[in-house]
Amino acid sequence: MKKVYRTFWSYDVQKTETWLSDMAAKGLVFERLNRWTRCFYFQEREPAKRVYRIAYDKLSSSVLPKTLQDEGWKKAASAGNWEFTFNEQPESVIKTSPIRHGIIKHNRMITYIFYGTSFYVAGILMANISMLASSWRQDGGSNIVESPLWILTFIFFAILFGSMVLGIYSIAKITGTNKGLDGTTAGFWPVDEIDQQSEKELKKARRWVTKVKFSWMYSPDKMEHWLESMEQRGLNLHRVNKIGTIFHFTKGEPRRIAYRVDYQRGPTQSYFAIHREAGWNEEFTSFSNMEKWTIWSKAYDEGEERPQLYSDQSSRLKHAKRIAITYTVMFSPLVAFYIYFIIGNINRADTIQDWLSWSSSGLFIIAILIFGTFIVRIWAYYGRLRKRNTAWGN
Repeated sequence: MKKVYRTFWSYDVQKTETWLSDMAAKGLVFERLNRWTRCFYFQEREPAKRVYRIAYDKLSSSVLPKTLQDEGWKKAASAGNWEFTFNEQPESVIKTSPIRHGIIKHNRMITYIFYGTSFYVAGILMANISMLASSWRQDGGSNIVESPLWILTFIFFAILFGSMVLGIYSIAKITGTNKGLDGTTAGFWPVDEIDQQSEKELKKARRWVTKVKFSWMYSPDKMEHWLESMEQRGLNLHRVNKIGTIFHFTKGEPRRIAYRVDYQRGPTQSYFAIHREAGWNEEFTSFSNMEKWTIWSKAYDEGEERPQLYSDQSSRLKHAKRIAITYTVMFSPLVAFYIYFIIGNINRADTIQDWLSWSSSGLFIIAILIFGTFIVRIWAYYGRLRKRNTAWGN
């Protein structure tokens, strides 16, 4: 029995599947997995050609579905909700495979946890660095007292820094894996569709207009209205940059274009296919695994009703409420965290002037204003939709 440890095997299941197939070809056939130690156990046998598939299902059964059995799939092992299957047929002839949706949902949840942890750790690091800088400036230097307990401080900050690195690595790795599993694109305007020469000519002819829009996703309806008003003025949307903050327009004729900003936690390839078949054009899709924002556009003629991405207004209202709750859950702990440190600074300060002189206090106030504004804006968006929905109902 051979043991192999792979700590981050679940971050890239496709790579793990290939690795298991390579091990089988060497005569090491996968037998079982210890989830807690991340250890794979292999039995030495005759070399075999096997195609492995990994699935995650909270309601997994000890028996594979008949459709998979008919296709030649067999169960290799199970570990908790993880299920490992293999097929001895060539991969080119296999038509049906275990579904991946469970892995995508599981990965997304892990990503949320790492996002929250990273924000929390970043807040602690920023708070400590800010307080250290403030004390240094206020006292005119530092007086380091030797103590064996300093090792605990170094260990604490090493753990925080390691947690940040692990969080960033995990988010990046899992995001890439999910994109490969669900078949979605990287989320921005394809490079081959950007004609740099024609853009240079448009700029020389002064027909190129660039606008910057930050945090527009917290007021989606206002963003839709802004884009449509630009079209009516003859400024036609040409493309959006990768991170969705810079909008490039060309001067042309006024157009009737309906814009819709949509949020999905984990859109599949079918989500984009359905809207494209309905005549909608994808102008921008964010590349974040945690939040997927898409700007859709659709032309319509005079006299036609303005196209709607969702025909049921109550569904759109519920969708907006879900968005508001999501961002509230994301940002409220950060706001509470910074308020806690501000109160701590106030208690340590002798006078209000001392408190205001600390650079950390200003940083915390700015952070509270930024994240607090995000929460207020997204709930204001929900309130506007609810008011419109009530007016239409009457």
